[in-house]
Amino acid sequence: MVFTVSKFLLYLLLPPSSLLALIIAGLLLLRRHRNAGRALIAAGISLLYLLSLDPVSNRLIRPLEAAYRPLDDAGIKADAVVVLGGGVTDLSWVPARPEPSSASLQRLVEGIRLARAVRVPLILSGGSGSIAPTGAREADSMAELAIRLGVPGRDLVIENRSRNTWENAEQVKSLISGRTIILVTSAFHLRRSSGMFRKQGFSVIPAPAGYRSATRPLSADALIPRAVALDTSSTALAEYVSLLWYWSTGKL
Repeated sequence: MVFTVSKFLLYLLLPPSSLLALIIAGLLLLRRHRNAGRALIAAGISLLYLLSLDPVSNRLIRPLEAAYRPLDDAGIKADAVVVLGGGVTDLSWVPARPEPSSASLQRLVEGIRLARAVRVPLILSGGSGSIAPTGAREADSMAELAIRLGVPGRDLVIENRSRNTWENAEQVKSLISGRTIILVTSAFHLRRSSGMFRKQGFSVIPAPAGYRSATRPLSADALIPRAVALDTSSTALAEYVSLLWYWSTGKL
């Protein structure tokens, strides 16, 4: 119940839901409080525009992604490589097997590279973070793809019950005897996930994958709003909110 409520509140707090709520509230206020209504509408539209710009979304997510540099595997010793799931696509409508999302795929590729370089087991962690989950599980879809890419099944450990990062750390803790892990996840997610795994007693070597920010020269098209930029802005804001929440609850 707590998981479902927290998910709903996060969805409502983040753009575009929160911005649409501002605009709707402004429209409802127009008749009785014209100035207040206009201010809310202007705020909602302005924020929607700004958060949909590449320069703004880059500025928001880059501090998160700059927390750790890409990992150089030379001379590294660890007990396992842990890859956190970043979503799964249920293709039962096709019908076809579930596939890792683009974020999960980026994490998996980096995890396979590191596991081969360091020669340690590859732990794939993730169930479903959806409010209404289907039978598709992040770890299962990543494991199937890893095997198709040549990873021996005996080198894989699958954890497919966790619904969020804290549960990832709790579940993985019971799967390995060693405590030094290479943790692979999206670059923006590493600060929070590393903190949570350390809280569970792990010695963490962070390995970022799937950067969203990039070096882009300013040009006229930077003023054109884009859906992908809004998604990046929303992802960054969600991560800041999550960092604050988990820090306040003692899980970071």
